[in-house]
Amino acid sequence: MIAKTVAVLALAGSAAAYAPTMSLSANRRELVQGAAAAAVVAPLLRPTGASARDAQLRAPIVEIFDARGCDAKNAQYTGPKSNDMNDDQCVKVSMQKITVSEATAAKKLQEFIGGKATAINVPIISSMTKKY
Repeated sequence: MIAKTVAVLALAGSAAAYAPTMSLSANRRELVQGAAAAAVVAPLLRPTGASARDAQLRAPIVEIFDARGCDAKNAQYTGPKSNDMNDDQCVKVSMQKITVSEATAAKKLQEFIGGKATAINVPIISSMTKKY
């Protein structure tokens, strides 16, 4: 994006350096040249989309292990011990693929669009509107 901005500023600077300062009126040739320059620069000024999406549809998963008072062997952490209560606690962060079944996606879509599937004891407000 910075390179595009620099290119546009360089183009504008070069056009300003060679602009005829003595003539006050623009003729047809100058208008066509200006339109051509604008047509070249216009695609460079388009905003680019965000590219933060993970290609494999993975998301960070945070797992907290608290084994204080538990007699089981702690196998999640393999680093050096601190010889206090932190030896029985561990936080694990991993990137895992997130999958959703097509049936669940269809149910959610129906819920968002038409209010068909809702939770238990939740009134459906889409059918409560008065029809005049």
